[in-house]
Amino acid sequence: MGSFDWHYTIGLLADADLWRAALLVVELAVAAWVLSTALGLLVALAQQSRLRPLRLLASAYVWFFRSLPLLVLLIFVYNSPQLFPELRPLLSSPFTAGLVALVLSETAYIAEIHRGGLLAVGKEQGEAAQALGIPYAGVQRHVVVPQAFRVALPALGNEFISILKLTSLVSSISLAELLLVGQRLYTQNFLVLETLLAVALYYVMLVTVFDRLRALLERRLDVRRRRTKAGADTAPETEAVPATLARTRPRTPHGGRGGGTGPRTAEVVRPGDRPGRRGPRCAPW
Repeated sequence: MGSFDWHYTIGLLADADLWRAALLVVELAVAAWVLSTALGLLVALAQQSRLRPLRLLASAYVWFFRSLPLLVLLIFVYNSPQLFPELRPLLSSPFTAGLVALVLSETAYIAEIHRGGLLAVGKEQGEAAQALGIPYAGVQRHVVVPQAFRVALPALGNEFISILKLTSLVSSISLAELLLVGQRLYTQNFLVLETLLAVALYYVMLVTVFDRLRALLERRLDVRRRRTKAGADTAPETEAVPATLARTRPRTPHGGRGGGTGPRTAEVVRPGDRPGRRGPRCAPW
């Protein structure tokens, strides 16, 4: 039974090549997520369009690219300049080819997430906005899309985590990301498990950081939490009444109800006293 080289694994956590590969993974994942989120929203809006050809085209796009495995799409996009030589300046870079393949694939998935968020917004809100004379583009921009984005944010954050891990497939087209750098290392020293464990730790660190950022963004956009906080901030203002605060009201001597001419006394009324409950009397005026 062989021994596991823990010192080598720990040493890889400070390896410069792996850190550069990790930054490349982050760059690729963020770019793919931002583009896919924007394009996916357009596809989701097209799926709800009143134009039947546009709805069919958007639905066909989602069906086709959700059916393709990402690895097959990566290899196809990277080798597509063989059929279309004019694409060679664009797709000759593994980073660009991987980004295009990820965007084509993830746009289909994120479009379905956006569609669920749009369906969660009541139709009466859009109808009310249109009744006020707001055009369709303004209704979607100011009324529907912001609410749909809040609803879809947890699923969109989860999709970003998936993209972050799917970048490991881009090593198949020779992009020097984490997995490919790890493979180059263990082909030199044959410490396969030790190297892969270090690569896994890099992915765990990246996922943990971005998952925490997603949670913070969700809390910041949570309208109900902001309302609760605002209510808690205003509550002490209504309760912070000084205990010595008193107001006076004229009373006749001996607590009578008549309009006597004797000296009037002031009754101290403190916060929390019930109606009709009398406090101690002070000296006559």
